[in-house]
Amino acid sequence: MRRLSRWILTIAFILVAVVGILAIVDNRGRVALHFLGWATPELSIYWWLVGAFAAGVAVGWLGAGVQVLRARAGSRQLRRDLHRSQAELTRHKGAVADN
Repeated sequence: MRRLSRWILTIAFILVAVVGILAIVDNRGRVALHFLGWATPELSIYWWLVGAFAAGVAVGWLGAGVQVLRARAGSRQLRRDLHRSQAELTRHKGAVADN
């Protein structure tokens, strides 16, 4: 199973590399993006695509990081509640045993 996953990962990496190389070769035209009267410097279409991909990855990581922080905070709160409940249960068991 491990070999199969390595083969799949290797093939996927090669396919991504080939697509990237084809994108470089086929998109050599230089363009400037215009938005609300503002124009960017002229760059290859490929570099605009790479920049958009990198920005998407960064936004995704940021969003995932926020979710991880929320999950950790929730986990801490649940641990505190569990500890408090276990302490209360132990205290009640002791009170019942004394009677």
